[in-house]
Amino acid sequence: MSDIPQKPPGDEIPDALTGDTHDQLIAGHTYDGIREYDNPMPGWWTGLFWVCVLFAPVYMLGVHVFGYVDTYEEDLAQGQAELAAREAAWIASGPAFETDARALARYADDPAMVAAGQEVFTSTCASCHGPDGGGGIGPNLADAYWIHGGSHEDVFRVLTEGVVSKGMPAWSDLLTDEERAQATAYIASLQGSTPTNPKPPQGEVYEGI
Repeated sequence: MSDIPQKPPGDEIPDALTGDTHDQLIAGHTYDGIREYDNPMPGWWTGLFWVCVLFAPVYMLGVHVFGYVDTYEEDLAQGQAELAAREAAWIASGPAFETDARALARYADDPAMVAAGQEVFTSTCASCHGPDGGGGIGPNLADAYWIHGGSHEDVFRVLTEGVVSKGMPAWSDLLTDEERAQATAYIASLQGSTPTNPKPPQGEVYEGI
């Protein structure tokens, strides 16, 4: 643009900060006192423009021709696969032993669980509830009366949380979920049995266990 005349001194508008002027007045482009100048684009803008121009064909060929750039569908499928893998890993690392109401009821009908529960009961519960569940320091577990609820869930909860006010410890730190479920199954099997020296009933009748 060497043919564009420089602004005459009278047409220069000093820079507000430095007082310098570098604009070029376009000849014949003055209207009603409004002057039009030819200012170059900022270097960063021009550079960004050329980067976009060069990137466009590379991206287009990568997506539609050579396939070295994943499409939206491919990215989505990959993300869903990764999510499924993480979910499977999370499930695998979660609690391996079920302790919901259905599971506890199922364990109560499993002879192997009841037999294992007898061992747990003998080592942890018999000192307070008697070797046959008839009671001692703790209440009788062979009758239909229960102080803190008599469902499988209630028994498992009491084993887990304990009853601090009555001196019963929480067994969650000493017994696993499976061991507490085994003890629950064995306690359920004591219903209807005849202890040698049963303790008088305590609590309220529960007929569902």
